[in-house]
Amino acid sequence: MDIFNPVVDPNLFHPNFAHVLQRATEHDRDVLRSWAEGFVDRDGKFVTEFQTTFNSSFWELYLFAVLKELSFPVDFGHEAPDFVIGGNTPFCIEAVTANNAAGGALESEADFQTLMNLDLETLLNESTIRLANAVSSKYQKYQRRYGTLPHVSDRPFVLAVAPFEQPFFWFQNAQAITRVLYTYDTSRVEFDPEFGQEMVVDECLEYITKPNGSQVPLGYFAEPQMPEISAVLYSNTATWGKVRALSADSDPYVWFETLRRDNNAPEASHSLQRRDEYSESLLDGLYVFHNPHATRPLGLELFRLPGVTQYWLDDPEMPVPTVDAADGALLQRHVVNTRGGPLHPLFFPLGAGGRG
Repeated sequence: MDIFNPVVDPNLFHPNFAHVLQRATEHDRDVLRSWAEGFVDRDGKFVTEFQTTFNSSFWELYLFAVLKELSFPVDFGHEAPDFVIGGNTPFCIEAVTANNAAGGALESEADFQTLMNLDLETLLNESTIRLANAVSSKYQKYQRRYGTLPHVSDRPFVLAVAPFEQPFFWFQNAQAITRVLYTYDTSRVEFDPEFGQEMVVDECLEYITKPNGSQVPLGYFAEPQMPEISAVLYSNTATWGKVRALSADSDPYVWFETLRRDNNAPEASHSLQRRDEYSESLLDGLYVFHNPHATRPLGLELFRLPGVTQYWLDDPEMPVPTVDAADGALLQRHVVNTRGGPLHPLFFPLGAGGRG
């Protein structure tokens, strides 16, 4: 499967694919070729979709690379869902991306002016709405179709969700998806006069309001609304930046700016490193959100691996999740190219779920 050989008119290229053709190095392309090795194009449309819609196909290739990395055998003998995993711990994965609303800006339209005008709360709210739509749409499809398939009905079923819904979508970290699944939004410290000391206050959102005024209920895993969905896989860093981080390219003008979890501090740690100093794994930035009401739970041990952050509710009545994350877990990453100009780090906004 040659994903880089054009099979459609260049006018139909997705902007990201056009960018890859024009600017990606062979080292970068080799990373994606390694992800695609062994992937089966079951309906003969994958290359066309990769070149014309890009993001959903890219997300599938990343997920397949993760499954290979973990030695999970994939059975491509079924039309759906996307990945049927066999072996000692069989489960299924259906991939979905959160995309821009009708008339909304594409994620590929990110530019410096958009960044300068960015309002973090507006970005988070849009992310929450689009992610909620992606999860609920796939759940409805499970009820109509996936749940009726004999190779699905007795296995844990996992949704793999990636956000591509707007420019600079990666600033959301895991805050929007945590709202969607548990209602949990963020924690803050404030002085409580009754106890005479600072206390941690957890904030939750029961719903998000769309621009038209309608409300979208949140907390799909906080209540037994979707018991058939065992867990959600998620990453806001499975982007072309992941490819560049794993690439053998040694371009001295490439820098990686990141936010990483600091388990000993209230906020994330920020770093800016040259390519030759920077290290990132395939699994870095991957999240697993477990459903406490799942009919067929996904075992915590399956993804208890370096780079992976897992969320679950110890008490389904309490929406504040337990987080299993290593110190230094990746929250955000941006690739900065300084060729032709001085270095101007972006300094990511720490308010976007800085604790991840």
